[in-house]
Amino acid sequence: MAVALSAGALFGLSIAAMNQTVEQVRLEFVLSSLQQGFVVSGLVAGALLGCLACGALTDRLGRRQMLTMAGVLGTAAAALCAVSPDQYVLFAGRILLGFAVGVASTVGPVLLAELAAAGWRGALITTYQLALTAGVLLAFTVGVTVHPGHNWRLMFLVNAVPAVALAVTTLLIPSSPEDLMAHGEPNRARAVLAATRAPMEARAEWAALRSNCARPSKSALRGLFDPVLRLPVAIALGAGLMNALVGIGAVAYYSTLVFDAAGVGGGSGAELATLSVAAVNLVASVVAVGLISRYGRRPLLTIGLAGITASMATAGGALMAAGRPVTGPLTIVAMLVFITCFAFSAGPLAWVLIAEVLPSEVRVRVAGSALAGNWGANLLVALLFPVIVHTPAIAYRVGLTFQVFAALSLTFLWLVLRFVPETKDRTLAELESVLASRGRRQSPPTG
Repeated sequence: MAVALSAGALFGLSIAAMNQTVEQVRLEFVLSSLQQGFVVSGLVAGALLGCLACGALTDRLGRRQMLTMAGVLGTAAAALCAVSPDQYVLFAGRILLGFAVGVASTVGPVLLAELAAAGWRGALITTYQLALTAGVLLAFTVGVTVHPGHNWRLMFLVNAVPAVALAVTTLLIPSSPEDLMAHGEPNRARAVLAATRAPMEARAEWAALRSNCARPSKSALRGLFDPVLRLPVAIALGAGLMNALVGIGAVAYYSTLVFDAAGVGGGSGAELATLSVAAVNLVASVVAVGLISRYGRRPLLTIGLAGITASMATAGGALMAAGRPVTGPLTIVAMLVFITCFAFSAGPLAWVLIAEVLPSEVRVRVAGSALAGNWGANLLVALLFPVIVHTPAIAYRVGLTFQVFAALSLTFLWLVLRFVPETKDRTLAELESVLASRGRRQSPPTG
């Protein structure tokens, strides 16, 4: 649990650190819109590199060791950002911090899934999302309450707190059974399974682990050409894209700019509106832990994605008709609905699905590719959003962009209903068998 909290908080603080400080950084370093986009997206670029690199590194070093390294690197990077004398050092620090976040966001949910029993897996990974939202709220609170003009350096320094916690707490948990098997320690692997599962589930996982340990690790690309692996690999890659492309990046990185465009009470009103979104996100994420423990993945994704689509379309329409008295209030309400739906669906369940559906032979490598796709999509949003909508943002352009997010959300809803099976309360071994069987049935005959 402590690992989930610290990894999620590092993720949340890092992605939100620029939201309310971006204008201060722009003014201090005299940045153009494109330079502003580069500074904001430096974290995302680093996270993308971390996701791409962590597959091979994790195979060699192990999941627990990689998380410890991410904590140490995140601590150093946060300090570098806080003392940056110019935009170039800040950009370098953001890339290093992003690398640590990319490793933590890839390896953290996988390690949690491998150590958790089937009945606790969803709630434990959702705790990671809960800590992420708490980190976002903390960043926004610091941005509102600390004296303007100085808080951006403090904001980055605060990132060191969860990074240190991640490095320390990871040392207190056992290595995953998969790592122990890969490094020739089957007795310790079996002992970890026995300590973390009921006897029947432990036996099933042990049998699957012994069967898989002889198979070579595969990349996402090779997995897509394997009939047995194609469906789980496609679901994992799609889940990573779903998490980013429903529009959360625009809200997490630029909600203050969006509310400014909607005419929400000037700069202070926009900051308070952003803070309210973060607060609702935290409350909804607390509720989501119970929902995901009680209800299946498919119904929650169905309801959540439908709400995300409707709220993005509503906010987009309001902003495209900016200047009317209802534009500001309607945009705030739509964003609150969006973040509530995201908190129990595309937010946590993307990580849950990635951790649950992948067989052990491809779990870290494909999870890394899925998170790389997620961060790649986030990179495009972070880099291009201020360019597309201009700075200060033009309401009509923001609204049109939100309509694109609504269309993408509707597409993901269809894909979930068409391809994603229910994974709740199934062991990892059972899910591997079910998905492999479906993959064989859907593959064309050969010969």
